Amino acid sequence: MTLSDRLPQDKNLVEEFDRRLKLNVSEVRDYTYEFHRRWESKGVTTMRGTGWTVRPFFLPAARLHFVAAAFHSALNSLRSAIMDAARTKGAVTRLLPFHRQFEDCFDIADGAASPAFSAHFRPDGFLFEDRFVLSEINYGNGIIVSCGYTEAVADYWTNHPVVKQLGFDVEKLHRRPLPWLINIARRFARPVLRPRVALLANSEEWQTLLSFPKRVIDQINFVRDQFQRAGLRPRIVDEKGVTIDQKGQLRFAEDGERVDLLMFITVCVSFMDKPELLKAGGPLSHFTQARIGDVWALKPLMGLIVDKGSLPLMGTLDCSRQMPDGFRFEIARTEFPREQGADSYFNNRNDWIIKRSFDGKDTHIGVLHTEKQWRECVTAAAEDFDYVMQRYVSMPRTEVPVLVDEEHLEWIPSRVELSTFIYDGAYGGAGARYARDAEGLIMTDFPKDYGYSSVFTV
Repeated sequence: MTLSDRLPQDKNLVEEFDRRLKLNVSEVRDYTYEFHRRWESKGVTTMRGTGWTVRPFFLPAARLHFVAAAFHSALNSLRSAIMDAARTKGAVTRLLPFHRQFEDCFDIADGAASPAFSAHFRPDGFLFEDRFVLSEINYGNGIIVSCGYTEAVADYWTNHPVVKQLGFDVEKLHRRPLPWLINIARRFARPVLRPRVALLANSEEWQTLLSFPKRVIDQINFVRDQFQRAGLRPRIVDEKGVTIDQKGQLRFAEDGERVDLLMFITVCVSFMDKPELLKAGGPLSHFTQARIGDVWALKPLMGLIVDKGSLPLMGTLDCSRQMPDGFRFEIARTEFPREQGADSYFNNRNDWIIKRSFDGKDTHIGVLHTEKQWRECVTAAAEDFDYVMQRYVSMPRTEVPVLVDEEHLEWIPSRVELSTFIYDGAYGGAGARYARDAEGLIMTDFPKDYGYSSVFTV
């Protein structure tokens, strides 16, 4: 059976939108130019040129709602497996080989049982005409930045010349994930009039964020401001910015004010570099709980194990799903090379990608390596459970209209990865990351001509 390699966009909408783009190049160019400058004046850096598509992605609503439900079902299966293993000492880290001292630090069963566990996800995957292939879970990382940037994109579509000509109801077609995230925060915050929210970034990871393109920090600051406009009182802090009082309640270290919600905004895996601080009696042991006094942790930090290293387990839990018309939800084949043995991968490098399993990013793409390089990478990856092997999938293809150099309208053959916002199992919008068509693309490594836009569900 021949598998689809196309992004399933609505052909009629794409053709009509593109026709009007060609007839209104000057107006679209001027509008786009002014838009970028307006957001720059707000302190938000947007992507320009080939990184900014002038047409949304028109994707089928039924497919995206199905993907959200299927993903939620898969995560519930994973959560049940974690909770079952948590009954036996040592079983969790045999099932999900994260950090050897992980079970000594976290109340895993309590964290998995928390309603905040599944409050929000932003999984990555590949949407084809006949299937969706899940490639990464993204328990919490990246959602703040992605939500913020999608707000800018949503604003762009509101007065886009072609969107207005076609009479699209942008509020209906374009799901905005940030208002939903703010509502999630309000729901988990203590029931006070203006909840104080600690947006907590691990101090070491915050330093890494500062080395990223300026737009990343811009988005975090923008989201903080949107939380404030929505009636919450957010503060960006690190682990030293909050403390526990004598009654076991969480407070801001700076002025002693009560914290009404703790919300992690970085991956926070760096906490496990110093497990002695997390163990009972350690100065950071309060972060290991699902609730600190009467304050929810959104999301529980035990979810560090819900990462690429969880995909091998999910692959054994019968998580695939199928729509009546045959469209499928699948999990990319992922396995630990330590279990299979390095020899299993030496002669088929074009079929595999090496990814860091839990802690950080370190990706090696077989199709881009020489045989010698690949053998060295596989040998190193098979030494422990620090890496997984994931079956290589060529991403969906489509053409993306962009203003090259912010001037000339061109349609660039591209590959697309979908990032879907999922709140309590419901579809809450999607972003599409794209780059010029080529084999071996990994969007998280920010390839040349990398871009991000958002989805209209039709």
